[in-house]
Amino acid sequence: MKKLLALAALLSVPAFAQANLVVNGSFEDYSTVGTGSWRIFGSGHGWETSNLGVEIRNNVAGTAADGVRFAELDSTGNSWISQTIQANAFQSLELAFSYAPRAGVAAKSNGIQIFWNDLSLGSITANGGSGPSWLDLVYDVQADANGFGILKFAAIGTSDSLGGSLDNISVTVVPEPGSAAMLLAGLGILAVSARRRRA
Repeated sequence: MKKLLALAALLSVPAFAQANLVVNGSFEDYSTVGTGSWRIFGSGHGWETSNLGVEIRNNVAGTAADGVRFAELDSTGNSWISQTIQANAFQSLELAFSYAPRAGVAAKSNGIQIFWNDLSLGSITANGGSGPSWLDLVYDVQADANGFGILKFAAIGTSDSLGGSLDNISVTVVPEPGSAAMLLAGLGILAVSARRRRA
């Protein structure tokens, strides 16, 4: 019985805990940015950036949504970050990330636009209150015929070195309905088998 339950648990992991295809989606690889500090980085750590780079903060002007570090795209001016995601041809994917307006900064400076394969998915902005107020956003996207997708976030609005924050970025494969149904059926068979053995 214990072996069957362990097998069932192992079988259920791939369907419900999809791997994140984004490298360094929570910006924790910028390990040189210690508590109470910030730095501007160029391309690297999984991300391409504009020539203005990306500002990584650790408990400065807010706290992270995931881990201890997060990104601001309006470094010394409006900037952007991007990453090429690899999946399978035309694969359905889910893009998720957390956004927060910078505290005490008006919406006109906190805007971020989201792109997938050079197409805008929309933009978000808000007035910053007294502290970070993270919003979780989710978009359905699809890999191209070669299995790739270019994810890009760009600061928009007033270019004044004060802007919205990003964290907890993920792109995961959307399970096909048939795969999920087959897994559940298999788990059901294991449960029936376990009951029969007890009887």
